[in-house]
Amino acid sequence: MEGAAQAIVRRLRDEPHAVRRRVPPPWLALAAGVVLLLGGGVLWRAWQRPAESVATALAPAGLDLGTLSTEQLREVLNAVDQPLDVEASATSEASLDDLTPGELRTLLRALEG
Repeated sequence: MEGAAQAIVRRLRDEPHAVRRRVPPPWLALAAGVVLLLGGGVLWRAWQRPAESVATALAPAGLDLGTLSTEQLREVLNAVDQPLDVEASATSEASLDDLTPGELRTLLRALEG
């Protein structure tokens, strides 16, 4: 029995080890293909979509630009052209202590849903 075990061990040492490559399951390749196609479709649609105009951006707010007078349209354009002061609001440190009682009630109602 010892001789047979030694012969098997010797043979395993002498033979080159066979490298087994793990083949991924077929569904994994299919899933990767679906993800690539969907991602490509999303990118294609984003690239093909024309840029929104001001009128398109204001339409969901319920503003019908056709009913505005020339002066009102100028005011809208001037308001849209103004740069946003993002730094001023981002650097100011506001806390709940800075709110008025009315603002606190409004905030509480908004948080309660």
